[in-house]
Amino acid sequence: MKTEKYKTTDQEFEAIIKLTPQQRYVYFVKRICDWEEIWTLYKDDCIVLNEDKHGVLFALLFPFESFASFYATRTVSLQNDLCKCFTLDEFLSTIVNKLLANNIASALVFPVPNGFGLNVPLTRLIADIHKELENYE
Repeated sequence: MKTEKYKTTDQEFEAIIKLTPQQRYVYFVKRICDWEEIWTLYKDDCIVLNEDKHGVLFALLFPFESFASFYATRTVSLQNDLCKCFTLDEFLSTIVNKLLANNIASALVFPVPNGFGLNVPLTRLIADIHKELENYE
């Protein structure tokens, strides 16, 4: 895992959060593979989940702490939640299996306040990560 923290400029940050959910997803996959980290929201030793109107649960995933924090602090129900980083390897080898074992088969990737994230099955996310990682070999 990289030891330095990635810092977006204010201009870059504003441009990225204005992207469509699909564009943010592409950015997300590239950045988590670049930095070998993935961010989520965490509370009481558990990943914070989002529930849709049909009761389906989703893990919330972000490429960097700044985006996770931005989302949490601007979403009233999540203001006290903490951002947690997993190495990409830990996420792929452990966290995904735990999510799937608890019937959480999808992720809400890179949601933004007053907007949407992309609803992605974890199997697709894993495939897209592995495909992107092939570019690093």
